[in-house]
Amino acid sequence: MKIAISGCGIAGTAAGFLLAQQGHAVTIFEQAEKCRPVGAGILIQPIGQRVLKQLGVYEQIEQQSAHLNYIEAIKHTGGRLVFLEYQRLHRRLFGLGVHRGLLFSTLLELSRKAGVEIRENSRITGYRHIAEGVVLELDTKEQSEPFDSILATDGARSPLRKASGIRHHAVDYEYGALWKTGSCTAVTDRLLQTVEGTKKLAGLLPIGNQQCSFFWGLTADQFARYQERGIEVWKEDVRQLCPPAEEMLTQIDRFDELTFTTYRDVSLKSCWADRIIFLGDAAHPTSPHLGQGANLALEDVWEFAECLKTSLEFEEACRRFAAARKSKIQYYQRVTRWLTPFFQSDGWLKGWGRDQVLPLMCQTPVLREQMLKTLCGFKSGWISSRIDAP
Repeated sequence: MKIAISGCGIAGTAAGFLLAQQGHAVTIFEQAEKCRPVGAGILIQPIGQRVLKQLGVYEQIEQQSAHLNYIEAIKHTGGRLVFLEYQRLHRRLFGLGVHRGLLFSTLLELSRKAGVEIRENSRITGYRHIAEGVVLELDTKEQSEPFDSILATDGARSPLRKASGIRHHAVDYEYGALWKTGSCTAVTDRLLQTVEGTKKLAGLLPIGNQQCSFFWGLTADQFARYQERGIEVWKEDVRQLCPPAEEMLTQIDRFDELTFTTYRDVSLKSCWADRIIFLGDAAHPTSPHLGQGANLALEDVWEFAECLKTSLEFEEACRRFAAARKSKIQYYQRVTRWLTPFFQSDGWLKGWGRDQVLPLMCQTPVLREQMLKTLCGFKSGWISSRIDAP
């Protein structure tokens, strides 16, 4: 089968490798002028680690990343809001703090060695059906050669959704985040977040080699006001809320050294249509508050490749994939939608309620177990779950 993949990210490169391994002719279209490692840290949960093992790159990634034993959220007053230890679920479980660039570079090399063709500087704007299959439309007003099918892995703002005709609903979150990766030795074994109500949130994610990804949640308007007032005003706010970030702050002199990222939530009526399927953030983007984006994308890719391997027909593989993933994706999307405003939103009531309830949930064994299963990526629905111990 001749397959086009839109988007050369983590999902696209992993999919390219797996499908090329099955003997398909795969071409990845990437809008950037050059495929290169970018981005901050990501948290690879046990379910994502399992896919990396199946891809044969886990040991290479693990050796250069940070083992995280727990996640912790602390209120600005010093009280603990969230404390979840992976080992409470199984003694050999942990999170893996990974630099996105490391994971991307590893998967890119893997796909290239498998024979995947990568076309850079190719911005996809849509596609259309022809007698021989489908062709991709480029922003240069040109079109590609015919393909049998398309995998859309081009992220939360995929232009292919509209072209597919699939009904969908998109919501842009008001709050985004400033990101920076640099050296940090204050936090090494956990994901640390500090919060003040629902309007201030800072975090440090260790990613190995004494490096951390730092993030500060805020709206675009708040970012603009900080830019007007100056970098030192922002730094002082960070120091007051998150003292362990001090080492990171010494490495920042200007706002253009930070990356401002926004988030959106999209619900698709179906993840596939005639000759196209959406995977990863192209299918189900959410806010990052559960830290599941890369993990769900890796799982999507592996599951679809397995469906295609056993069915051979693209439409049948899509149908089987959608049935297998529906319950899990709906669960994680809904939990993320519920959780997000309790960490990033205006007003005080949600923050007050969160501060009362979350500590109790973490201390109640049956609820803590469900929270840990959700964190690890083991939940497959509101009731069902499966622990994949190493």
